Amino acid sequence: MPSESCRWYPDTVTHHKQGDSYTVSRGRNRNPFDLATCDARITEYARTSRHEASATAVINTLHPQFRGLVNGVRCEFLLRSSITQLGVNAVNVVVDIDPAQRRATITMNLVALAPLAVLMLDYITVGAHVGKLFALESNRVVRNMDYIYRLLHAVNQRGQPLLVYGTGEAPDWDLKILDGRVVAYLPVLPGTFTYSGEIHGLLPTIGMALRKGTAYKDLIRLHQEFHEGHTRVAAASGVLMVRGYAMHFRTVFGRVVDSLLPKGLQSMSSRLIEPEEGLGDASSRERVFVFYGDSVDELTHIPIEFYTLESYREQVPFSLRKTLADRCSTTSSILRAFKSAPKGDLPCCAYLCKGGQFTEMREDDWIVTDPKQTTYVGIENPVEQQELVQRYTYQQCEYAILSAIATDDITSDGVLFTRYFPSPCLKSLILSRAVCKKLRAIFFTKASRHYGSFFSQEDAAMLGDLNTFGIAVFEVNEQKGEVYQYIRRPGRDTGAFVPLERRQEYIKATFFGVYGSNLVAGDFEAELMTLLSGILHVKKTCQHPLLNETKPLALVTGGGPGAMEVGNRVAKSLGILSCGLIVDFGSVAAKPGAIINEQNQNSYIEAHFTYRADKLVERQSDFNLDFPIFLTGGIGTDFEYALEEVRRKVATVPPYPVILFGTTEHWGAKISGRFQANLLSGTIRGSEWISTVPWVVSTGAEALEVYRHFFEGKLPVGPNHPTNDRGFMVAAEYLAKAK
Repeated sequence: MPSESCRWYPDTVTHHKQGDSYTVSRGRNRNPFDLATCDARITEYARTSRHEASATAVINTLHPQFRGLVNGVRCEFLLRSSITQLGVNAVNVVVDIDPAQRRATITMNLVALAPLAVLMLDYITVGAHVGKLFALESNRVVRNMDYIYRLLHAVNQRGQPLLVYGTGEAPDWDLKILDGRVVAYLPVLPGTFTYSGEIHGLLPTIGMALRKGTAYKDLIRLHQEFHEGHTRVAAASGVLMVRGYAMHFRTVFGRVVDSLLPKGLQSMSSRLIEPEEGLGDASSRERVFVFYGDSVDELTHIPIEFYTLESYREQVPFSLRKTLADRCSTTSSILRAFKSAPKGDLPCCAYLCKGGQFTEMREDDWIVTDPKQTTYVGIENPVEQQELVQRYTYQQCEYAILSAIATDDITSDGVLFTRYFPSPCLKSLILSRAVCKKLRAIFFTKASRHYGSFFSQEDAAMLGDLNTFGIAVFEVNEQKGEVYQYIRRPGRDTGAFVPLERRQEYIKATFFGVYGSNLVAGDFEAELMTLLSGILHVKKTCQHPLLNETKPLALVTGGGPGAMEVGNRVAKSLGILSCGLIVDFGSVAAKPGAIINEQNQNSYIEAHFTYRADKLVERQSDFNLDFPIFLTGGIGTDFEYALEEVRRKVATVPPYPVILFGTTEHWGAKISGRFQANLLSGTIRGSEWISTVPWVVSTGAEALEVYRHFFEGKLPVGPNHPTNDRGFMVAAEYLAKAK
């Protein structure tokens, strides 16, 4: 499981207990910002003069993700703005952080800069919550104006704007790049604020609120009076209190830049604008800023620099993560990320929403679980079945991450890296509107924990849905060092995992296919080479929609040994995309009566898809070939031939020719008797033309001529052509007459 210091996820994910609902996790954990701490509490306090007190404040347990614990990251102490608004400032601040104990000690002098502040010092006591630390991490400073412009036009999951200043559509501010960072000059209201006399009666309540950690800023605002038109210039004594226009910062911190203020003016030590943590408050309101010093220039604009939040809560779309997009398309980066995964076979996953994660990922940044398989109790107990599935869903390693995205705890677009393809029980969560908008891709290394590289029918359906919803899916073969993307063929309910560099070929290809025995390779390799190399030559000048100079070719087999290996080997050697649809025959080979040799995938497959053994029929429906080619085969090949014949009879595919390599005697024994029996019984009445679809050839040259005639529109195939009693056509006879 992730370490406590893992900064890639909220606490609701890292502390999620396997088997619990994410709602429970949200109730137990909160997600503080990693640049700011909780409030420090005063442990020592002494009044040293009428206008000053010395104080020591402590934060006993810094959050493990606080960036101030990182060596070299400077921190500053920020007094609560509700204290500085009363005229109290912190000076001579010394921050001491003990990373080992995760403890911070802050010593300071509290100075009263106004008469009201002198009284307030009496009500600040030991136990008071006085302020927090802010980590000034340089690589979190916003340096690109486009980052801010994007926030101005973006909304969160509830439709609330991410960044607002003022009441108009565009903020009335001046945005500049100064010293390599973005600075916004925020205009302030034309006047100053002071307190009414009734504020004095509130000071004891404020002191109590500080000890209890209760927010009271709204109370003191009630006693602030606006003096329109008053000059916004700080005097040597007292403080200057102004207000900015209505604002909302949801995904950035804002910090006053003292060096850019008018000469002689300084901000009080509450110079930070914190992001709105909750989603509930949709209203914007004016922000109070407090300054002190001795200046002659009027304060009309306040210079603000910006710090980003954690990468997962930045609301950054994938299109703006250039490095992330580059890493997701680079095989070496993908392999390096998976190399950081925990050893063993337990399910584990990680959500990456920033390019830097690819190089910074460690083993303890992965979410690891050990789900226990559930059983189907049947339709007699639907409630129990729902509970079982729900419990199984809660155990999935991806569940907490996906739930965090769904509830806006993770707001940035990203990609999911997971050891195993996600369980179909997560489908509704993944395809929910909130998740599928942010989850741009899924990378996995194995189809299943229990079935290895073989997909279930539910997996296949889920792959199709992910494709429909625009979530890319990639299979990562760590052993070969290769990455494949799941691509669905246009207009077909089927797809395959295709090498990245050949995706467009697969999408646009005309598909040939080779069926045949896994036991017998035969002597067809040379003939198949003649045929396919001839097809490549013909396509240079052919103008047929399925065969022309711009049309790529692909060849599909069952992916096993024997005739299938011959087909894949020839295709690969000619640069034709070599595909295999592979069944897990190995899992049933040991069953009584099973005589199966097709246990090993041949080594010439480039694009592939896999099936569990009980989905043999479904696998056959996924071939979807334009031009099937049959070599010598057994029962499986007979089934495949019958399926291709049925497809043409019922017009799910056009009546393109089917090539049968071999002798008329061999194919006559397989086809003629069945065809003639159907003729006599009248069961193919009106479909006798099916006998024009299969073409028996003895050589690759004959097969090439059959295809040439077809692409030229001369081949007598399909309805409205003479039938025969054999159930198939003999290429040699037709070609002799056609000369």
